Amino acid sequence: MPKYSRIKPAHLLGQQWFEEATLRTHADAYVQYLTERGYARETVECYFRSVAHFVHWISKRDIYLCDINESTVNQFLDRHLPHCRCAPRCRHTRTDVRAGLKHFFAMLDGSQPQHLTPNVSVPIAAELAEFKRHLAEVRGLSDSTCTVRLRQTYEFLVDHFGARPVQISTLTPSDIVRFVMRRTSGLAPATVKGIGISLRSYLLFKASGGTSTTALIAALPRVAQWRLSRVPEVLSSVEVKQLLKAFDRGSATGMRDYAMTRCLLDLGLRRVEVARLRLEDIDWRDGTLTIHGKGKRIDIVPLPRSTGSAISEYLQYGRPNTTRREVFVRHRPPLNAPANLDIVRNAVRNAAERCDLQERVRGTHVFRHTMACRMVQGGSPFKEIGDMLRHRSLDTTTIYAKVNLPALRRVALPWPGERS
Repeated sequence: MPKYSRIKPAHLLGQQWFEEATLRTHADAYVQYLTERGYARETVECYFRSVAHFVHWISKRDIYLCDINESTVNQFLDRHLPHCRCAPRCRHTRTDVRAGLKHFFAMLDGSQPQHLTPNVSVPIAAELAEFKRHLAEVRGLSDSTCTVRLRQTYEFLVDHFGARPVQISTLTPSDIVRFVMRRTSGLAPATVKGIGISLRSYLLFKASGGTSTTALIAALPRVAQWRLSRVPEVLSSVEVKQLLKAFDRGSATGMRDYAMTRCLLDLGLRRVEVARLRLEDIDWRDGTLTIHGKGKRIDIVPLPRSTGSAISEYLQYGRPNTTRREVFVRHRPPLNAPANLDIVRNAVRNAAERCDLQERVRGTHVFRHTMACRMVQGGSPFKEIGDMLRHRSLDTTTIYAKVNLPALRRVALPWPGERS
């Protein structure tokens, strides 16, 4: 145990705070929960005082933990906290209190509770819970797809209903058009199309329950998006070398970020595939990697030497002690947790900023395009490229034909009026 595991809850606030049975029951468990996740002693004390303050407040109002919702938390944060005179050592910083409560309810429930999601009323929270169940159990969509559709549906529901009950029958087609036009102003066509898909999915879900949504679905604007209208953005070999040199491979975090980037660049993995990569997915003897891709698809691909060396270096010298089976894990509290999608993306973005490539590298998909274009220009057949990128249809791969400039020059017709 770290040295700050010796923190005793009673020493943090004084015995008077432990008259509340709720906190007394969970105090030691909460301190241990934070300690095991690598939080510093000062942070543990800060979060503990925040939770103690909240428990003290709800106990004076005869509110039980099972009755707490988003409205209760916001009332404490917005109305009580700015004017609190409970005790001199109360935490008055909204950020600290919300973070402490998030961890406390995560400990009790095993996951982040919905009532701590900002600005979600009880009716909308219930509606989103039903929609989430539909997406996961009926539609069988992945967690990442469910997250996107729930977030965009949440924005739509809050915009129209706020804290009122959700009544789709009161909406008109003009309400749909007005929201979409306001929400998507200035966004790329692909993003606008994605928001329309999320709303259509939600309205179809309501229709399956007997609500008439035909007119509302018809009001969703169709987005003109030509798949082959643009040339994929790729990095040059000089830019790739420049980016790879931007990682501090002498530090544990630098080793992790470098290994993740090699997975993106050498194998064309999506960032969710990098985050999901597990220790048992690597076959060191055969030199292969098992990829858990979109649509619950599983593929086995060859593991390049450069990628394998980067992963091996991280596992031996950079990866902290953890019980997680994911290859890439968090290096900052909360510890003993996998690296999420934001960590994968930020590893690339931070490296790009260090080598002044932030305008060229705004996300991780550019590496997928770069690998595909490198294979095209190397003469690889499109079937092989599609297999490497794990495309379901070869039509998806044809966009990379546009980057093979030497081959296009051989088949290009003369410019009209050009002299021979």
